[in-house]
Amino acid sequence: MNAYLLLISEALLSVAISLSVLHVLSRPLVNVLARICPDEQAAVFWLTYSKIMLMIAPLLFVLILDLFTHFSNPLDNLRFALVSSLGGMLMGLYAIGTRLGQFVVLPQTPGSTS
Repeated sequence: MNAYLLLISEALLSVAISLSVLHVLSRPLVNVLARICPDEQAAVFWLTYSKIMLMIAPLLFVLILDLFTHFSNPLDNLRFALVSSLGGMLMGLYAIGTRLGQFVVLPQTPGSTS
């Protein structure tokens, strides 16, 4: 397989994964950001920032790790691109979840004292 075609295929795989996760995550993320941000402009900024980061992180993982892998079988390259893309997505989601988790207030259980 041509090296350029393989690289484009790996990048498209990463972008497809990112878009599918963003499609599922966008509505709940908008709702959470609307609740925790002081105004609508801040919520729009953080939504845009999160979307960009969730597109860039998996693609960056794929492109960097592709520099170090030279498999003879193109299917192995695509499999490794899938794994690295999912790893990048996991890291991005973890970073966003950690940051948003700071704003979640757990309800008090009856009988507890604080």
